[in-house]
Amino acid sequence: MTLTRRNKDRIGLGIRTTVSVGIATLIAVPFFWMVLSSFHASSFDLFQSPPKFPAPFTPGNYAEAVAVIDMFKLIGNTLIIVVWNMGLSIMSSILVAYGFARFRVKERDTIFFILLATMMLPWVVTLVPSYIIYTRLGFVGTRLPLILPAIGGNAFFIFLLRQYMLGIPKSLDEAAEIDGCSKFGILFRIILPQCKPIIATLIVFSFVGSWSDYVGPRIYLASNPALQTLSVGLRYFQSTTSVMPWHLLMAACVIFTIPMVVTMFVSQRAFTEGIVTTGMKG
Repeated sequence: MTLTRRNKDRIGLGIRTTVSVGIATLIAVPFFWMVLSSFHASSFDLFQSPPKFPAPFTPGNYAEAVAVIDMFKLIGNTLIIVVWNMGLSIMSSILVAYGFARFRVKERDTIFFILLATMMLPWVVTLVPSYIIYTRLGFVGTRLPLILPAIGGNAFFIFLLRQYMLGIPKSLDEAAEIDGCSKFGILFRIILPQCKPIIATLIVFSFVGSWSDYVGPRIYLASNPALQTLSVGLRYFQSTTSVMPWHLLMAACVIFTIPMVVTMFVSQRAFTEGIVTTGMKG
C-alpha cells in the first residue's frame, strides 16, 4: 500500500513525538526522584527496594534543611555573585557586540576571529595563571575573582549578540542618525528593543552558569567560609556529616534547583526564539 504524503507526515510526527517524550522522560526521572526523596521521613527510606512512595509524607524536611544548612545566608552570598556577573557580563557583551556589528574598523574581522578563538581554550588552561594573579593582588578570599572577569564580557555572548544585531536592518540606524540620534542612542533606542529574545537567552545562560558554579567559589572562597555560595555549602554539608541525612540533602537540592527551573520557565518563549533566530543573517 502506497502511503500518501499526509500519512507520511503523520507517521514522521508520531515518531518525533515519541522520541521527544522518551528523551524528556529520561531527563525528568532523576528530578522527580529527587523531589520524591525530599519528602521521605528518613534516609533509610530512600534505599528501600523496590522504591516506595514517601510515607509518611514529610514536607517539614525543607524547613529543617534550610535551618541545618543555613541556606538563607548561602543563597544571599550566591545572589550577590549572580547579580554582578549577569549585569557586568551582559552589558559588556552588548557594547562589544555592537562595535563588531555596526562599526567598520580596520582588522575588525581578525580581532573577532581572535575573540572566538578564546572559546576553544578549556577553562582549566587559564585557571592556574588566574589564581596566581589574584593571589598576588590579594583578591583570593573575596568575591572579586568571581566578578571581575565579567567586566570583559563573554565571548559566547558577544558572538550570539553580534549575529543577532547583524540581522537588524542598518537602514534603521541611518534613519535615527538623520534624526540626530547618537551611536549610543541608536544602541539603546533602536537595537536593544529588538534584541529582547537574545538578551533573554543570555540571562538564562548567565544565571544558570553563575548560580550553579562550584569550581570558582570552591577555589577562591575556600579561605573565607562566610562567603560560601550555595553549591559549595551543599557539598560542605555532605562532606562534614558522619551519617548523611539524604532526605534533607535532597530537599536542599530541590531548593537549589527551583530558581534555575523558574528562570528557564519564565524565559522559555524568548529563550527559544533567541536560539532559533540567532545566526540566521549576517
